[in-house]
Amino acid sequence: MDARDDDLVTLDMPARIWAGIDAGVDNAISSAAENGDDATVEMGQRIRQAGWDQVPWVNGVWPPMDQVISIRLTVAEWRFAADEARRSVPIYEELGDDESARSGRDALAVIEVIGR
Repeated sequence: MDARDDDLVTLDMPARIWAGIDAGVDNAISSAAENGDDATVEMGQRIRQAGWDQVPWVNGVWPPMDQVISIRLTVAEWRFAADEARRSVPIYEELGDDESARSGRDALAVIEVIGR
């Protein structure tokens, strides 16, 4: 059975991977805001807020980067995050930013388990 866009899916990942997803979505929000793309800004903000609400903060501090966390988003939100990572990896590779490119690939490896 195919997942619907509004189905909720929880994915487990190291906090490092969520941090990369959050940063990629933040980049998408910034670009969309410059281009007047309100729908993308809204979607990105919703994803980031959901993550902030679910990250197990420790005394107001981000958890250790290797700590496994669970993030629950809709299928549409996960697809948005995957599309952003997929779009950005070649850009990071071209810029020689291996760490960011690896972060995008790691995010895709986690997110793509839900399928397209």
